[in-house]
Amino acid sequence: MINEQLAEISNLALVVTIVLYVLALIGFGADLASSSQRRSDARLAAQERQAGARTLQTAAVAGEGGGGTGAADASGHGSGTEMLFSDTQAQPASGTMTAQRFAFLLTVAATVLHVVGVVMRALATQRVPWANMYEFATTSTAVVMVAFLVFSIKRAELRALGTFVVGAVLLVLLLAQTFWIVPAASLTPSLQNSHWLYIHIGVAIIATSLSILGAVVAGMQLLQARHERALVELTSAGQEHPEHWGRFGHVLDRLPPSTVLEALSFRIHSVAFVCWTFTLMFGAIWAREAWGRFWGWDPKEVWTFIIWVIYAAYLHARATGGFRGSRAAGLALTGFVAVVFNYTIVNTVINGLHSYSGL
Repeated sequence: MINEQLAEISNLALVVTIVLYVLALIGFGADLASSSQRRSDARLAAQERQAGARTLQTAAVAGEGGGGTGAADASGHGSGTEMLFSDTQAQPASGTMTAQRFAFLLTVAATVLHVVGVVMRALATQRVPWANMYEFATTSTAVVMVAFLVFSIKRAELRALGTFVVGAVLLVLLLAQTFWIVPAASLTPSLQNSHWLYIHIGVAIIATSLSILGAVVAGMQLLQARHERALVELTSAGQEHPEHWGRFGHVLDRLPPSTVLEALSFRIHSVAFVCWTFTLMFGAIWAREAWGRFWGWDPKEVWTFIIWVIYAAYLHARATGGFRGSRAAGLALTGFVAVVFNYTIVNTVINGLHSYSGL
């Protein structure tokens, strides 16, 4: 028996969630823009102070008496002051309501409402909320946001990734609300009375969610690594900042270093790989119960195995020590492309025994 009132509450909660995510995305974007401007201004001011100190030093050397020592002191103090000035300009005063803090609070509120919407869908249908593409999308994105909040609470500097994580989740939710939404309904007969629906699909949701989060981190790692290489090259050439990056170059200054992003990406994908492994195992066991065989080369089975192989290759290659940095991130993103193909094309275009999209 479907509770239509709870189903409407679920839909309304998810619509409001999208609105809050949009506002949070604007807040995170404003934070990146304002922080980038502060860092740019601080960098320019530091250059001016350094140029002034060098001028004083040159004048003192040309003069008489002990002016050289004073100029050296001025130059030395100038270097330390520049660093202090840069830090104070780049960081807002403690306790102030910055755009990032406001966006983060909005994200917390949106995530809570997101989870409420998923729970309401489960109560309305009296089953787990992942029986079709729409429910899978709303549930998996809720897991992504919960994971992001956990990481962000532990390491506040990762909140700078909010623009990209919230943006990815918002895109999936908009697709779900626009193209994949279906009325609340009972389970199809083939999915009823099986505990593997809870286990197999539940683990698959965690695996997919971690793949989404890991792909965002890996993508930013690639951009940050390229940005860092450009900084090194242009700094050695005497330039202050890579002009070809424009404003986005200052945005990347705001993000954690590529090494930090790579370590985080590796941890996320390591857990995701374990979840994909159990997804395959539990799926095979369920297939044996439902269809009398463990493996039948169904498109969904094949592509899940392909995903597992790609992530296994990524973890193995990175563990060797010689396959790190951008190459490892590229392989991780290849795995995510396979995830997207499995979830979209395989679910909607290729017919198979796993055609439970509801569309």
